[in-house]
Amino acid sequence: MELYFGSLRSSDVHFNPRKLVTFAIPDIGVRFKAPVSVEDKALEYAALLTLLEFIDINPQLFANRALELYCDDSELIKEVTACRADVQDTAPYLEKVLEYRSKMRFSINWVARSANPARRSEID
Repeated sequence: MELYFGSLRSSDVHFNPRKLVTFAIPDIGVRFKAPVSVEDKALEYAALLTLLEFIDINPQLFANRALELYCDDSELIKEVTACRADVQDTAPYLEKVLEYRSKMRFSINWVARSANPARRSEID
């Protein structure tokens, strides 16, 4: 199953802060966005953790499926794959991702920003 995550900046004045985490799971028709208050360096991690939490609390949707997570942030993918944060500020977020990885099996892969449904403007 393909799952996509990312972040957006909202132009909607009702969102404060204007940073959004997003994810999309086309196979089951799920699209999600929520405002967050995190540093820019951690924004993509916040999106990944939001998706992982959704997977964790909805095991019936993901049982016996290979989970392929996609994003367009090559640095995040490198850090998760190497299990080492290159920026000290993101280390706590990486630690949480690795906790989820010990509980569930998933791969994390790159997708072009233009092909990432979590970044599409339709979810604004």
